[in-house]
Amino acid sequence: MLQSENSVSAAPEVRSDEAETKKYGIKNLPVDCFHYRQFRYGNLNDAIAQAKRDERLDNRTPAP
Repeated sequence: MLQSENSVSAAPEVRSDEAETKKYGIKNLPVDCFHYRQFRYGNLNDAIAQAKRDERLDNRTPAP
């Protein structure tokens, strides 16, 4: 019952957002996001570069 009340109240807000985005020519585009450990990257090459740096650090042998 509560769920239907929430969905009804959310619907006009969505329509309002759609009207404003259309009015101002704003577009909503999907964006790739790459997760590595606790970090997020917008560029895959950056995520891979960090993973390689971490790999090198993880494979270091401690000094005697």
